[in-house]
Amino acid sequence: MRRPPGARRVPSAEAGGRAGDLGADVTAWDGDDRLVILQCKQYSSPIGSGHVQQFNGTARPHHGADVPIMIALNGFTQPATDFARRQALLLVKRRELKLWAHGQHLYDVLGVESAA
Repeated sequence: MRRPPGARRVPSAEAGGRAGDLGADVTAWDGDDRLVILQCKQYSSPIGSGHVQQFNGTARPHHGADVPIMIALNGFTQPATDFARRQALLLVKRRELKLWAHGQHLYDVLGVESAA
């Protein structure tokens, strides 16, 4: 998925979310030419560390993510949050998702800085 240096792509996204996608429900290029990989979970309880570790094992090594983001409507356990922080994985809970859905830029919601 990497492009040669100097090659630029306009922001775009592709939906995944199929069996065998290796944790990439959405693959997108942002305006700073960074690869964003999103994994979405909708479970009745908070997502545990095991799911976050699985995502970590594919987001960067397999997909080449520059910005790996995991979304969970019912949040994350503290061990999952701690692991994500150590691995620089971004976590989106219901509150952040709502802000994003109502017009705030996701990077503003998550405190992601522009690469420029």
